[in-house]
Amino acid sequence: MKNILLIIFVALFSLQAGAAAAAEAYTPKVYGKKGYVWDEMTPERVQVLKMGGDVDRGKDSFRGCRGCHKADAAGVREGVYPRLTGQHASVLIKQITEIRAGIRSNPKMLPFVEDPAIAMEEIGDIAAYLSALTSVRENGKGAENMSARGKKLYNDNKCYTCHGKNGEGNAAKAYPVVAAQHYGYLIREMKLIKHGTRGNSNPGMVKAIAKFTEADYEAVADYLARLPDYRTVVVSK
Repeated sequence: MKNILLIIFVALFSLQAGAAAAAEAYTPKVYGKKGYVWDEMTPERVQVLKMGGDVDRGKDSFRGCRGCHKADAAGVREGVYPRLTGQHASVLIKQITEIRAGIRSNPKMLPFVEDPAIAMEEIGDIAAYLSALTSVRENGKGAENMSARGKKLYNDNKCYTCHGKNGEGNAAKAYPVVAAQHYGYLIREMKLIKHGTRGNSNPGMVKAIAKFTEADYEAVADYLARLPDYRTVVVSK
């Protein structure tokens, strides 16, 4: 009898140890800490990208997101919640999976994107749906037109290297569309990125905006907010 109990105990211990090892197989890393690798692919992100997404299913799955991002996914003009319409699916998948993995810090969004609020299979569907949408509502802009100064800062700091000359981003590299995004949201995210508190900040961007003043944030954000939807612009090669 004692031998049987010993065997059961050893078996249970082995299972627990195996589960613990599996859980530690991928440890989320936070920007600014030793070992962080920019744009490291999490296992979940790899799986979602492989599965792809369905627009119709995504429309249904997005219902739980409407409270913040609104029914048309255009967010709010004040910039508390971003415009998601037309954002690259690859960007949306990256951000959602990195919030779920604890890499990007977004306490407000986490309860709505973690399992079981949405299943992994729904992430690609939501991303496909949002990337296909066009917003008809005007986005938030600065109180005055600072486009000229903002454009100079954008170009001088080579922001176009990642985000494109027209703010169109880069779907292949998961760089987000920033054209026609809300002014307030752009300012907030630049500050989070500069101070390393966003969690998944691109080190190159941190360096590019390291010396930005409040006036610089405002100018660049206003310039980008006033750019037209990138899909209406012929992107120069």
